Order: sequence, then C-alpha cells, then structure tokens
Amino acid sequence: MSTVGINQAKTVRAHNGVYPGDEHLPPIVAIIEYDNAWGGVGYGLVYSGKPNVYTPSEFVRNPRVWWSIKT
Repeated sequence: MSTVGINQAKTVRAHNGVYPGDEHLPPIVAIIEYDNAWGGVGYGLVYSGKPNVYTPSEFVRNPRVWWSIKT
C-alpha cells in the first residue's frame, strides 16, 4: 500500500504499472483516487497479489478507480 501524489500516479500510468527505478516491486494493477480526511485528494497504489485497502473509511472518502491495468 502506497499513497502518492498526482505526478507519481501519472508516471505509473504512463509506464503501465511500473514506477521507473522500482522494477523489483510487484506490478501496480490499479490506482485509486480518493478524497482524504483533510480535504485533499490522494492516489493509492494497488500492487499485484495485494488486496485493495483503499475502501471507505474516515481517511479514505469516495474511493474511485483512476487507472487500472488492462488484462
């Protein structure tokens, strides 16, 4: 689970689920955009083989799929 800013999210999307320099990590299969508890927007990375933990909570509000890998 990682939360990143918009620029990192765009980089992952542009590289089809891989962040350059982190090729040793499992591929990212989805990016979840959500409203955070402080009124901002976050982008959560969902890795292959890991559950999507970006579900509604007091810190993750209105989660939505911003990008997902096409299989």
